[in-house]
Amino acid sequence: MQSATRAAPAAPPRPPADPVRPRRRGRVRTCVNIAVGVFLAYLVVFPLGMLVYSSLKSSELKLPFDIPGFTFDNFVKIFSSPRVLEVALNSAIFVVGTVAVALAISVSLAYLFERTDMPGRRVLAPSALAPMGVPATVMAVAWVLAANPANGPLALLVERVFGLSVDIYSLPGMILVAGIFGVPSMYLMLAPTFARLNLEFEEAAATSGAGWLTRTRKIVLPLTLPGMSAAAMLLAVIALEEFAIPSILGTPHQIFVFSSLVQAALQPPSGMSDYGLASAYGVLLVLLSLVMIALYRRQTRESHRFKVVTGKGYRSAPVRLGRWRYPAAAIVALYVLVAIVVPILTLVWTSLTPFLQPISPHSLGSLGFANYGTIFTDPNLTHAVVNTLVISLVTATLTAAFGLWLALASSRGGRAGRALFDLSFLVFAVPSVVLGVAVLFLYLFLPIPVYGTIWIIVIALTTRYIPRASRMLQTSLLQLDGGLEEVGRVSGARHGTVLRRVVLPLVAPSVTRTWLWVFANALGELPIALLLSNSDNRTVVVLLWDMIGESANYPEASALAVLLLAVSAGSVWWVNRRGFQQHI
Repeated sequence: MQSATRAAPAAPPRPPADPVRPRRRGRVRTCVNIAVGVFLAYLVVFPLGMLVYSSLKSSELKLPFDIPGFTFDNFVKIFSSPRVLEVALNSAIFVVGTVAVALAISVSLAYLFERTDMPGRRVLAPSALAPMGVPATVMAVAWVLAANPANGPLALLVERVFGLSVDIYSLPGMILVAGIFGVPSMYLMLAPTFARLNLEFEEAAATSGAGWLTRTRKIVLPLTLPGMSAAAMLLAVIALEEFAIPSILGTPHQIFVFSSLVQAALQPPSGMSDYGLASAYGVLLVLLSLVMIALYRRQTRESHRFKVVTGKGYRSAPVRLGRWRYPAAAIVALYVLVAIVVPILTLVWTSLTPFLQPISPHSLGSLGFANYGTIFTDPNLTHAVVNTLVISLVTATLTAAFGLWLALASSRGGRAGRALFDLSFLVFAVPSVVLGVAVLFLYLFLPIPVYGTIWIIVIALTTRYIPRASRMLQTSLLQLDGGLEEVGRVSGARHGTVLRRVVLPLVAPSVTRTWLWVFANALGELPIALLLSNSDNRTVVVLLWDMIGESANYPEASALAVLLLAVSAGSVWWVNRRGFQQHI
């Protein structure tokens, strides 16, 4: 009797594995890791080594490498000077105040936008995040025009309504502007935390008779505390290295923080540069940043203890504000109006006036575009615009390319690739003003003819943005299933072909968004461009700095700031339109 079941045909024999290809792929991976390591050392380790070297030289009147021997005199001078205590106190107040202002506003906005049924969120949320598209230099100039005690509309309004005098050239003024400027980045870190809170916790408390304030204080805030503390520590690092806002608002009354003091020691208004002292200040600033970065990374590692989103029974619904819906929307709208709209409108108004004058209906007849005409006809200004565009375009291209290379080494390069990727995180702890000093000393020492050209600024900006770009791109690579590449390799494609035909097309949108993000930020980077500039490689932000600090030509400076704002905001708008979110 014949069996009813037929034996399945045997699977065809698999071709023997090629023992040469894994070894060849391993050699290629090793070569790539070595190349990445050498390039990182060139961009990061060498400049920082030159900074430490310069800090150990008593080079008040000479370049560091022209001085024999080593000394700790610069550090002794810093710690024995009573000024360092004043600057340290100013820096601490500035950082804590900036974080407190940004945290209070960001938590309120995140709760209202992500957790409640407040009306108008679709319009108010993008408006509240508008400072993300405003360079810090432009933000500082806008607030100088809007809140200066002489004719600033906000200062005049506060004086008439409340009888209080407002001086934006003060430590509280610096804190207010820097806090508003830090709101978008902090909000983007806090919004997912509030959006993912499980409503069942609050419902259980409400069933027990707890009111809204009690539920918020005892449930919502404790559960979001890890996210808030991590965001606050990261913003503290950013505030410590902030240069444009404390320099523009603090210099008139000689209010210095560490970042502005480094620049003042290197480029004093009068006298000779003190390279050794500036380097010593830079080393101390890097050490402070490293401590904060370590605290931030420790906090993010321990955040798993507060996870509240699970796969079973999770749901999130908006909290109903009831009669407070419209008052809450009105308060947010007032914040957007005072903190963002009025300063930007004042900037635009000043760019149309022949001389600095308050906003008034009687002055409408004197408005015109003469300041913009001057920008496009002045050879120095047009040269600066060309320099800025070339620097931003090349920096964005190099950063996106090397960031992708570094992200591939991290996700495909084994343990060595991940170690190199973590090494690049060191740049996060280097404030931009310190990085500018380090790059300056390095290329004054090396026989490479880039000092005084736009290329030294490109190198410094590429170094600054590579860690951020690589982490943005690593997120996209981690989302790719390894099976996609395995299919290509099983089909006989070489590793390079799989990378070119499978991986790169899938991450191309992330590369584009990263390129745009770097381009927008490079446009308004002031401290690096300021420290590395001369008459041939000046950028728009450096000219903006000179117009305000030297000639006080606010109408032309405002026109230049408006053009810079338009290009930067357009780039950031395009990034956000594509649904981009920063990952640090």
